Amino acid sequence: MAVRVCEVCGEANEPSARFCRVCDAYLGWDSGAATLDGEPLTGTIPTVVESVEAVEPSPVEPLPVEPAPVEPAPVEPETADIAPAREPGPSAPSSSTHPRVAAAARIETPEAVLETTEATVGPALPATVLLRLTNPSSIVDGYEIEPVAPPQWLSFSHGDVHLMPDQELAVPLELGLREGVLVLAQRVALTLRISSQADPERTAEVALQLTVPPLGPSATLEVRPSLIRLEDHAAGEFTVRLDNRAANFPQTVRLSASDAEGVVRFAFAPDVVTVPAGQVVELPVSFSAPEPEAGRELNRQITVEAGNDAGRAAAPLTLVQRTAAEPVDQPVRVRIEPSSLRIERGTTADFDVLLDHRGGQRQVTLNLVGRDPGRAIGFAFSSEQVVLEPGAVAHVRGRLAAAPPPRGGTLQHAFSVIASDGVHDVEAMGSVELTSPPEPILTAAIRVDPPSQLVVNERQAAFQVSVDNRRGVEPLGVRFEGASEDGTARLGFTPHELVIPPGQVGSTRLVVDAPRPEPSESATRRFRVIATDGVRSIEVDAALTQETSNRRPIASRVLVTIGGLLVIIGALAEWFAGFPPFLPSVDLIGAFVRGQLNLADPFLSEPGMRVLVVLFGALMLLGMIGKHGRMTRACAVFIVLLTVAWLIFLAVVAFVPALGLGLVLVWIGCVLGFVGGVLARPRPET
Repeated sequence: MAVRVCEVCGEANEPSARFCRVCDAYLGWDSGAATLDGEPLTGTIPTVVESVEAVEPSPVEPLPVEPAPVEPAPVEPETADIAPAREPGPSAPSSSTHPRVAAAARIETPEAVLETTEATVGPALPATVLLRLTNPSSIVDGYEIEPVAPPQWLSFSHGDVHLMPDQELAVPLELGLREGVLVLAQRVALTLRISSQADPERTAEVALQLTVPPLGPSATLEVRPSLIRLEDHAAGEFTVRLDNRAANFPQTVRLSASDAEGVVRFAFAPDVVTVPAGQVVELPVSFSAPEPEAGRELNRQITVEAGNDAGRAAAPLTLVQRTAAEPVDQPVRVRIEPSSLRIERGTTADFDVLLDHRGGQRQVTLNLVGRDPGRAIGFAFSSEQVVLEPGAVAHVRGRLAAAPPPRGGTLQHAFSVIASDGVHDVEAMGSVELTSPPEPILTAAIRVDPPSQLVVNERQAAFQVSVDNRRGVEPLGVRFEGASEDGTARLGFTPHELVIPPGQVGSTRLVVDAPRPEPSESATRRFRVIATDGVRSIEVDAALTQETSNRRPIASRVLVTIGGLLVIIGALAEWFAGFPPFLPSVDLIGAFVRGQLNLADPFLSEPGMRVLVVLFGALMLLGMIGKHGRMTRACAVFIVLLTVAWLIFLAVVAFVPALGLGLVLVWIGCVLGFVGGVLARPRPET
């Protein structure tokens, strides 16, 4: 016999039961009938699939079912979490506050009866239950009405309850659901406790069966992805998403799928699914479909359905299948790597032959052979026969040999490699260039450093001659030669010969010797340096510029300066032996004062003569300012004539004293000054 198992407590129930007989949880998914999608559930228990996180979560969270016990124990309620606090109304004073009245008062347990023992509540659908309450006490008493151990989602309230003695009152009780809470469909046994405010120990209890009905639409169905493409495959998978967030009760559906042609096969695991209230579940679905013909594309429209007694939901799915065209057997491709070869200083070159059979569908055996139109090249291969499997790529090493061209020349040959399977030939083209290196002297370069040089007052200058053989591939032996254009310069090399290895630079020292030009003149000696290997030669031009400075102005100034200073020193030094070097002696001055000497005395003319010599000596020095030295020469001659004339005068007056050092210095200074004045004259132009 089919049964319904409660998913909350696991208890088995009658097939027609809507609520669990133990925990009162809601069981129905098809209005109470023991069928699913019109088919009986013969002992089959629907599978509850684990829920997944929703993309757009519900603003409320479902609370778990809290079934009330059939016989609740008396528990002190916590009214602060259920209904707002209320101020007590006017009531008779209790025995503790009015001792006189308490002695005569009689407080009895209140009498309470519900007009109905069942109530249904839902979102925005509160229930009102009338409670008939009687006060059997002899005093006016107020009563507190509270649910015992209520579920968290219950909202309970009532008005003020104060009764006169023996008075009966119909009290409306408001029951509802808290806002913002998703409450699962269920049935709860609720106990209401009525307590006397005068004596809280006087209580009465009534039982109310509270039902939260199943509310919400059927679970929605979504297929992800809605478009599936299969390339050369017959099987695939998609995901079915069932959304039950809008309902407060679990829904069980049977999943199915179909296509218009009825050729697609589906595998649901499971096909009967229970979606918990307020949750979303996803489950994979595998399928298989026949592949279309090779090279064609086929679109299949699939409908996925989820149904139960409440209705059916469908979602479309598009399946696009494409099958590649049948492969075509392509010929082997042959390529030479590198296709352009270059041989320098040799006769052989290696290359690779690439055999590409990735487009083929069968095994082939290829024979390799090389050809050139001029028949100047010989070929060899690491393997002349190659077996290729479909989709394989093979490399064969090849080598060619050809005669080199004349020295310094270049030859170019075209060739081809042919791969033949006996029926078809595939040819790959290539080319080879053979180069013979030229004579080393032809690739060398010669350089003089510096290319031009200036020397002053020198006969010789040193240069560095470099021979560059970095472009050469053979050692280069050279001998150095050189000559000037005018034949006046001699060139000497150290060393005279060099051997320069390939890729290096050799150098030698060059000394150029040439006569100096005339003073204040310059001369440029152009010369050529030659490096020869005995057959060919390379050369470079260079230049040497010589200048000779004019020392006459310097010598003139030196001689004039020395001469002028000697004249001045001699004018102040001793002229005659035994006489003071300056003015006449004190005795002569005293004799002149006493009248013993007259003005015609020759010794009295000596001071004036010295003054004149000093004066003209200074003028001789000032003569260096001029460009021709004329004043210097004139002053020197005048000083000599003056002093000689004065000596002649002394000889005439019969006084010939012995000459001292002063006059000798004066005459030497005049000679030097005159020579300096002569050197100061500019040289005549030629």
